Amino acid sequence: MAITHTETVSDLIVLNDGTDVVSQVVIKTVSVDDSDPSNLTQTNYDNYTVDSSGGTGASGFVAYGSLSETVIKGWVADKLAASNTKINAESWINSVKTPPTPAEVNKALPF
Repeated sequence: MAITHTETVSDLIVLNDGTDVVSQVVIKTVSVDDSDPSNLTQTNYDNYTVDSSGGTGASGFVAYGSLSETVIKGWVADKLAASNTKINAESWINSVKTPPTPAEVNKALPF
């Protein structure tokens, strides 16, 4: 069965100076194993800082009202690629599907 990951922008944090320059992006990653979606789904949120030092005069600046999810994801693409979020979610899903054998178990007394 396959595990799919869906990344969406769930929140934008802007500078509190009236410019609406984005300083942080929150990405929601939903990882789902299609063999049992109701039990094998993991949701994670990651917060990424965006360089806002150039303000509205930065090269390539896009006004807040003109932003798209594609543009925003482009800002954090390298950070998303380097993130362990998907790997960790897959590990969790696989451990639920096939729990590891415990190193120790309780055994009935021999007497």
